[in-house]
Amino acid sequence: MTRNAETEITGPGSQVRIFVIPTDEELVMTEDTHALLEGAYDIHTNFTYSFQSRSYVNKAREEMLKTELAEKKSLSEVIARPR
Repeated sequence: MTRNAETEITGPGSQVRIFVIPTDEELVMTEDTHALLEGAYDIHTNFTYSFQSRSYVNKAREEMLKTELAEKKSLSEVIARPR
């Protein structure tokens, strides 16, 4: 339904909730490369990415989501947002 927000794809009454989660592979590659060049990279399990912060917002994705929501009002029913 959208590439710009976490979206629930399960129906009402489902015992298991399933979500589609957009990813930022380009950001991971960029942060890995920068850390390697700076000598700050260990292994991925010991590295903290910027998007791991609760305050992280992908600004471009948020702007596109606003456009999508204006065009498709029903998206607001399936988008998962922090409470």
